[in-house]
Amino acid sequence: MKNKITFISIIYCLFSISIYFIDLESIVKNNSEYIIHILNFFSSIRFDFLLFENELEIPLAEEGGYRIIPLNTIIFTIILLIGSLLYFISNEKKTRLLRLSMLFFFIAKSVHLFFLLFNITESIKTYPFLTLYYIFIDIFWLFLTYKALVYLNSLKELIPVEIEATKSEIETNSTERVSAREIMNQSLENKKVKQIPFEKASLGNRFLNYFLDTFFVILIFSPYIFGLAKSREYRDSINELGSEIGENVVFLLFIAIARVIYYLLSEGIFHVSPAKALTETKVLSTSEQKLNFTTIAGRTFIRLIPFEAFSFFGKNGWHDELSNTTVVKNKQEEITKIFSILFLLAIFIASIINGIWDKI
Repeated sequence: MKNKITFISIIYCLFSISIYFIDLESIVKNNSEYIIHILNFFSSIRFDFLLFENELEIPLAEEGGYRIIPLNTIIFTIILLIGSLLYFISNEKKTRLLRLSMLFFFIAKSVHLFFLLFNITESIKTYPFLTLYYIFIDIFWLFLTYKALVYLNSLKELIPVEIEATKSEIETNSTERVSAREIMNQSLENKKVKQIPFEKASLGNRFLNYFLDTFFVILIFSPYIFGLAKSREYRDSINELGSEIGENVVFLLFIAIARVIYYLLSEGIFHVSPAKALTETKVLSTSEQKLNFTTIAGRTFIRLIPFEAFSFFGKNGWHDELSNTTVVKNKQEEITKIFSILFLLAIFIASIINGIWDKI
């Protein structure tokens, strides 16, 4: 499986980057549009930071001509390529960047497929074969990414810790010898919530997860949120809604919907979000019931409660407490974590600055 994941990832990255340096205009002039559609099988995901479309303009040989390359897309592809190589060279030990990229890719492709299906009635009338072809492409890559993520997640091990007995259990043990299994059974009988024999994520990790996941949500959904706002078909409806409840409220509403989709696609299916892949943490159930999609859905919608993020300054956050879930740590190398986070932040910040600079 290691060789398959590495091979497919590298092939995808090489073709994805190469597409942006091919002279597509000459292909169109030679009436060979079908070649473009074949190459689009390896087309990468597109994402921006809010309104800042981060693009590079590369001059062509022809005077005054230039090619536009989406810088964020190239950055993502390079991260995926580096993650794949680290995964292979380390013999499946270093998976941070690869899992992050795969989850990012899975969410972005899922959203892209949704919008393809959303507009299918119009597009299939004009281009029936091409519409079905591009739907197939998204489903194909989603299937491969899903299989790869399931395997990569199976490689992770949680950090075990000893479960401390409660005061009443200690008093019982002082007069009568009770096995650890009996203590656990008594605990489960008295409570619906069980003690987790794994190390919980620190408050610092939880805050970092929240910050990074919010950042990733904005990156993935910005093209679609602002694309809808620019569309004639939906612009009037959005403007009308904005005049009633305010433009800022409309934007926050879109972000709230985007966060729900983001967490349902990542935590709902894999029990880990892109940020959690980077910090080597995952969601775990604290009840007797196995963690399922319904539980994650409840946990996700609880996040929408105003000021819910501040609840983590207490004992437990509301979306943990009310959904009977928690976040635990995988075994990890802390030094790799620091370098991975710094590496990602550096290139994304540089990318954003470049996008802002182009707007000035």
